[in-house]
Amino acid sequence: MVLLILAKGLKLLKNRILRFLQTNHIFETNRQAIVIAVSGGSDSVALLHILSVLYPENQRIAVYIDHGLRPHETPAEKVLVEALAVSCSATFISLAVDVASEQKEKKGSLEETARHLRYKALERVRKQYKGRYIAVGHTSDDQAEEVLLRLIRGSGSAGLSGMAIENGFIIRPLLHESKKTLRNYLKEQNITYCEDSSNKDLRFLRNKIRHNLLPDLEQDYNKSIRKTLIQTAAILDEENKLLDTLTAKVFLKLCIVDQEQLTLDYAGIVKEHIAIQRRIFEKICWQMSAKPSFKQIASLCDLSLSQNGTEIHLAHGLRAIKQQENILFYYPVKKAGYRGSAILHKNFATITIQSPGTTCVPELGYKLTIRQNDFCEELLSQANTLIVDNSRISFPLTLRHHYDGETFHPLGSPGSKKISRFLTDQKIPATKKTNFPILLADRSILAVVGIRIDNRYRTQYNTSTCLQLQWTKAE
Repeated sequence: MVLLILAKGLKLLKNRILRFLQTNHIFETNRQAIVIAVSGGSDSVALLHILSVLYPENQRIAVYIDHGLRPHETPAEKVLVEALAVSCSATFISLAVDVASEQKEKKGSLEETARHLRYKALERVRKQYKGRYIAVGHTSDDQAEEVLLRLIRGSGSAGLSGMAIENGFIIRPLLHESKKTLRNYLKEQNITYCEDSSNKDLRFLRNKIRHNLLPDLEQDYNKSIRKTLIQTAAILDEENKLLDTLTAKVFLKLCIVDQEQLTLDYAGIVKEHIAIQRRIFEKICWQMSAKPSFKQIASLCDLSLSQNGTEIHLAHGLRAIKQQENILFYYPVKKAGYRGSAILHKNFATITIQSPGTTCVPELGYKLTIRQNDFCEELLSQANTLIVDNSRISFPLTLRHHYDGETFHPLGSPGSKKISRFLTDQKIPATKKTNFPILLADRSILAVVGIRIDNRYRTQYNTSTCLQLQWTKAE
């Protein structure tokens, strides 16, 4: 009778995991290669065995990663994993990563460095075997620990929703099973596994949570704390998915991505709920490859109500600066730390233009093309082209940056205006103002190239020839 109960329990376990994978549409294509991370511990050993039973026709690659941190234990683990792989008709691969050297160079934590290198190595194997997934052995116990870990370190609802069943190429088929259930499975199948001594090292926060905090919470506060944490994570996960959907819609409506910079409509963002505001700013930072802190996101929310020109320094040199009706996110010096003013002016030496033709300004990445033509009204409607009366101009012309306080009379305006003010009125971001120099004839400003000519050089009823000015990006 006991054996029948155990056999039924094992069958239920496998059926639960199979249903779990099918519900989440994982392994829908037959004969897909499955990369399985196997450390030799009970969870990963059970994972390899169960996936081999459920998907015998798929190629299974059991990958053991040697982190170089436990030289006295890794040889035995490697032998055990290889033997298990052979018994399961799986391919065995052993890879070594140098965690100690990487940590010394990058100054990260030992745990995070090991995790980064482990997944990087697993990804190489996945690509080599053209696999769809990398399966890892995280359990419901790991999920409870992860939620507490993220709560202690500080996280929003996205973080507190815990580990995802599927995250890119990573899948967690055992996420709804407990370690106790899996160890019972291995015991009944007479499958051995190893104990990782580092799992008892209380220098690591996760181990403190596992061996101290969670048992204390179970004993003194809530006997079902693990179940409570997992249920809370599931609720937050569903709510987080809804907020992600709402955030994505707002992002598309309010954000414009232009090469390496992003512009946000602040008049629109201030109308959104603060929860959406925070998520929009977080999404922008991640999209711009800068991990934001809680304090930085709060500062970005406040930036919407700040004065024009206010700027915030973010990670890796990313800047957010308020300009007129927008907040501009960009890197003054590529993706690198930078302490100076966010407005880096692009300078070029004054250029003398002797005759019509094309003049390149490599410092700006633009070129000015000047053509002389017979004038007709149709020319005035040409896109990206300024037209001036040729009879009022004599070469050579001068191309240079404008000086502070310089004025000109923009065509269509009632009077003169400072060039800097004019550029602001045209909604030219401060970071791009130097992309629009001025063209002079006899020391008089002929045009702000690419935007507007001076009123004095406009065409009139008796204009016979004209100059066409085109300011375009150089190839």
